[in-house]
Amino acid sequence: MNIELEVLADLLIHISEVKENIASIRNDLEKRGIAHDRSKFETFEFDSFAKTRQKFKTVDFGTKEYQECVDEIKPAIDHHYAANRHHTAYHFNGFNDMNLIDILEMLADWKAASRRSPGLRFVDSLPGAYRKYDIPENMQKHIESTLTYLGWI
Repeated sequence: MNIELEVLADLLIHISEVKENIASIRNDLEKRGIAHDRSKFETFEFDSFAKTRQKFKTVDFGTKEYQECVDEIKPAIDHHYAANRHHTAYHFNGFNDMNLIDILEMLADWKAASRRSPGLRFVDSLPGAYRKYDIPENMQKHIESTLTYLGWI
């Protein structure tokens, strides 16, 4: 085989393998999207979130009032975190034990949850989330680059 054909064949195989690998990532993310927060449908969590819904609607993430709502249903929140690996509390070492797929789901979750904060824009909630979840500064930069790339901030 001549060298040009060998290079061309190798390039086509490489591109095909990368495409398959990206499809694997996409498939995992799609499965997570379908299964996301299913534990909230369990009676224990559902009833707790329903009980505090009106209060949560009036408070912004990261405020004292928000934390009071969380504290009111702490057992349900703890159960939820323990059942869903896109939360830092699911992992023994928090954020440091999360994989990139966990982090991507977490960011999608943060973006969706941000619409419920009546007076806080998503971008403005990030510093509080970084502190709360002990996210290292270098990862904060990666997160913000990703969110900017996606057009979410």
